[in-house]
Amino acid sequence: MAGYTRQSSLNNGDTITAALFNNEYNQLLAAFNASSGHKHDGTAAEGPVIALIGDAGLTTPLNKIQIDTTNDEIGFHIDVSGTSTEQFKLLDGAIVPITTNDIDLGSSSLQFKDAFFDGTVTLDGLTIGSATNITDVDTDLTSVSASDDTLASAKSIKTYVDAQVATIPVGDITSVVAGTGMTGGGVSGDVTLNVIGGTGIDANANDIAIDNTVVTLTGSQVLTGKTIDVDNNTLSNVEVDNLKSGVLDTDLTSVATGDTTLASAKAIKSYVDTQVATIPVGDITEVIAGTGLSGGAASGAATLNIDTATTVDVSTAQTLTNKILTSPVLNTSISGTAFKDEDNMSSDSATSVASQQSIKAYVDAQVATVPTGDITEVVAGTGLSGGGTTGAVTLNADVTGSSTTTFTNKTIDADGTGNSITNIEDANIKSAAAIDATKIADGSVTSTEFQFINSLSSNAQTQIDAKQATIDSSNRLNANLIHDGSVDNTEFGFLDGVTSSIQTQINTANTNISNKASNGFAVAMAIAL
Repeated sequence: MAGYTRQSSLNNGDTITAALFNNEYNQLLAAFNASSGHKHDGTAAEGPVIALIGDAGLTTPLNKIQIDTTNDEIGFHIDVSGTSTEQFKLLDGAIVPITTNDIDLGSSSLQFKDAFFDGTVTLDGLTIGSATNITDVDTDLTSVSASDDTLASAKSIKTYVDAQVATIPVGDITSVVAGTGMTGGGVSGDVTLNVIGGTGIDANANDIAIDNTVVTLTGSQVLTGKTIDVDNNTLSNVEVDNLKSGVLDTDLTSVATGDTTLASAKAIKSYVDTQVATIPVGDITEVIAGTGLSGGAASGAATLNIDTATTVDVSTAQTLTNKILTSPVLNTSISGTAFKDEDNMSSDSATSVASQQSIKAYVDAQVATVPTGDITEVVAGTGLSGGGTTGAVTLNADVTGSSTTTFTNKTIDADGTGNSITNIEDANIKSAAAIDATKIADGSVTSTEFQFINSLSSNAQTQIDAKQATIDSSNRLNANLIHDGSVDNTEFGFLDGVTSSIQTQINTANTNISNKASNGFAVAMAIAL
């Protein structure tokens, strides 16, 4: 065995002692030491170089690395269905697979990081990321199909681009100038013109859009808060269902004086027919609408209508819109929803006019509730500030500290927002209000432990330091003063040379002695033979 030197010889009739085996065991341990034992490096003392590394415990390993000295190769074998199959081999300047197109370098989930090649890489196909597999380099782009997945060479790209550029017509434009409503332009390079947006108009990259603030000629839109001048515009296709509910009146027999609804043709006809039936028949040949009227006829039942859009009818109620009354005179009374006659002002309206009587009644009622006295001045007394002789008088309590105030039966929350208690002195704390020891420092000292200080006659640390000072080299403790006193000074001194747990060392020694006793003779005989 490389690295092993025999120490003892056993002869027939010799007495076998433990010392003989101990020397042999030590040599065996030294030979198998990981750092200083036998190396199998090919020298005489270290043993031959190991030419085969394989499955542990098998005389014929399936997974192995084998050195081929004849061909100067290192072969790597893997167990494939119970057969040791060589996968690839290392030889001078090459890592070569045994079977072509059989070995993968990495996998889809376990990949190498970076690859560095100084030479030519020959591929049947190249996939970058998740792109289509590149199978070839194309040197002619004149007839490339839409599904072609080859990679174009620099030469083919240049040739194709040059041919295309040659077909572009050349003009004599020297400058592009932005016109009205546009910005940008230039005299060289890529020139960009931008459309200027405006109110309700957005100039985007691909279009010019108007937003919903602009009324368009097409499409459906809801107009809010807009005024349409009917004199200059035409409203068409206005139907009955376009009118709000209640605007169209279909029965004029009970129309109120202030009714502003629009009469329907049916209602007008029915009402006029009823009224005309009561008119005596004369020799009028035509009824012509005069100023402020519309309608009329030359035969049949003629109808005249007051043009309420341009004429005020003094005999009926009408709603006037956007009219200005110059020096109007309102006689007798005011009526309408904008006029309120409420003695208690209960509606509290900000847009209605109150009557003179209601104002007086409300003021009188409020004044009657004001108490009447003969106080002529309010003077601030002790602890107060403010006061006055007229108007609204304010008194303020002085709690700012400018005066001395004694609080009785008051609770102040020291944790409350804005509250703070300051300048508390020893005299402010009653003797009965003793502070518990758990409220001092971190609260770990109890009140009982805190009371131990009561019997101290001087500084506690000084007394402890003085006690420590009495124990020195001249006043060492005897071993019999430790624990139960059964260990004397001599026995205690045996601990001086101990480097680790005594019990662990004893247990290890017992195990070694037991193993050596049972195996020693057989090992020794094997070595001797």
